[in-house]
Amino acid sequence: MLPKKFFNFLLPLLLVALTSHCGLFKGKKPEKPPDVLAQEGIKQLKKKNYDDAIDTFEKVRDRYPYSEQAMLAQIKVADAYFYKKKYDEALQAYKEFEKLHPTNKAVPYCIYRQGLCYYRQRSTIDRDQTSTLKALGEFRRLKQKYPECEYLPKAEKYMARCRQDLGEHEFYVAEFYYKTKRYQAALDRFQMVAQEFPDLPKKAEVQKYIQQCQTILATADKKPKRGFFSPISDLFDANW
Repeated sequence: MLPKKFFNFLLPLLLVALTSHCGLFKGKKPEKPPDVLAQEGIKQLKKKNYDDAIDTFEKVRDRYPYSEQAMLAQIKVADAYFYKKKYDEALQAYKEFEKLHPTNKAVPYCIYRQGLCYYRQRSTIDRDQTSTLKALGEFRRLKQKYPECEYLPKAEKYMARCRQDLGEHEFYVAEFYYKTKRYQAALDRFQMVAQEFPDLPKKAEVQKYIQQCQTILATADKKPKRGFFSPISDLFDANW
């Protein structure tokens, strides 16, 4: 047997160790389950506390990747970025969800939101229309893949607006060519507008410009071209 003095020495050390460990465990809060965290994130979204919502949903996604709430959290992170008007971040999050879960029932929603991310970044008609084209492409993809989805009626309205913006842009460029007397380029552009955007409100103006360009170009073709081999009579003054 161990001597009594040994136990008298060891007992205080054990008590100190147990007390310190109990203090550590007591101070550490237990992790919240995924459903509780998800509900907190939804409440934060409703209150427009987007940064807090992103943080909460990322915890759900990272701590409980195999839970039912994990996929919801991925979409809600994208939504929070969207509402913050961080459209590039939202776009990547929606794309990532579609890539990871291509057969999930939330994919149509993600495609619709991708179109909206591009749509919200489109510029005025006098500037580059890349975002408008990409928005139109996503809405068309939604229509092609999910023609019966609930988001299609809204997508159709955005598609019409995109097409109008693109038509207005082409009209703007064509009119610029006309004003700078580049009549052939203007004619080509106006004809393209008439063919590709027949519902453009400026349809009458487009036809008017087409006729004017054709008249100017035809008149220019009829004028005699003066060059090195011009008639001898043109080289001298009549009163020579």
